[in-house]
Amino acid sequence: MTFHHHLRTAAAPALLMLLVASAAAQEAPSVAERHASWRACLNRNFALEVVLSSRVIAADAALRTCRPSEQAYLTALAASPLVDGDDVARVRPALLLRARGWLLDGGRQRPL
Repeated sequence: MTFHHHLRTAAAPALLMLLVASAAAQEAPSVAERHASWRACLNRNFALEVVLSSRVIAADAALRTCRPSEQAYLTALAASPLVDGDDVARVRPALLLRARGWLLDGGRQRPL
């Protein structure tokens, strides 16, 4: 493996966060709209689930329920000129962990 490959793999989560913000600002509104739709789905479903279960179970349920919105967002992001499908696939686990933490923290941490 080359240095470039190691650097790319190690920096992938941070790179995606920067690219997400950049893509949302520079790309067509569909990326930003799909991101907002995913966040709204997460918020709505978490609020419904947390009434019936623990916060952890509610966060996991919201992530599962909102998978179609997440996929639409990631598909739009992968179509941007800044990232490709491989970049998105590589950082998806980190993005989901961040979304789960965001839900559990009540959205007080940095925006998702």
